[in-house]
Amino acid sequence: MLRNGFFATLTSLLVVSLGSAQTDAWRFRWQAGQVLTYRVEQITAAADTMGESKAETTTTLNNVKRWQVLGVDAAGVATLQLSLVSLRIETKPPSGDALVFDSANPDKSDAQMREQLSKYVGVPLAVLRMDAQGRVLEVKESKFGPASKFESELPFILVLPAVVPSPGQGWQRPYRITLEPPQGTGEKYDAVQQYVFKSVSGATATVTLATTVTNPPAAVADQIPLLQLQPQGEIVFDTRAGVVRSVRWQIDKELKGHQGEGSSYRFQSTYKEEYVAGQ
Repeated sequence: MLRNGFFATLTSLLVVSLGSAQTDAWRFRWQAGQVLTYRVEQITAAADTMGESKAETTTTLNNVKRWQVLGVDAAGVATLQLSLVSLRIETKPPSGDALVFDSANPDKSDAQMREQLSKYVGVPLAVLRMDAQGRVLEVKESKFGPASKFESELPFILVLPAVVPSPGQGWQRPYRITLEPPQGTGEKYDAVQQYVFKSVSGATATVTLATTVTNPPAAVADQIPLLQLQPQGEIVFDTRAGVVRSVRWQIDKELKGHQGEGSSYRFQSTYKEEYVAGQ
């Protein structure tokens, strides 16, 4: 009995020494009143080529997103409100000067962009209900884009597995992409995101992400709006605090023949998102 008790105690100590990330399910730890602030930078380039002619548009986006937890119910489902603390967009069209909107310098911004975009800064843009695994259960309000975008573009990119995975183990999120105007007319396509637990360092777990559209449209030109919705990258999740610390993803996809022989369309994007502690 003493020997059995000794080994039971030893086993418990060894398990505890691995850290809570190995013994507890990974979950977003929502708290009423909690504020999660993220700094974002995204650079995109879209190149449309026809023979020797090439038209390219590049855009640099910088913003600070603020998620506030309005409440958490008994099941751990949180109601979150999204707003933008700041927003800067610079677009360089194939011809002409760059167009800039900067919420910090509205007087120096393009007049048309200022009129369209300034109303989205510093005000609630969306209210969602999310569970502790990061799944969107309900879009209660969406003032910037259709509610369906939160299915294809998750607020925190990551859906957590039901149980703690081992390094190298993966899980999937099947979902549907809806192409709302102006990208489409409500067409729906099946997609899947594959997550793989890559590594752990202390309480932070690194997870890789790969996105695939499983039933793309037959017409090559109709596939163009789907390119920007297929990121591949890495997410760092703090298993102790229950928050995403950082996101890095990229897209580099090319379609040939979208306007006949000799034509191609290439979309490239890099995305960085960092958790801003204490804000």
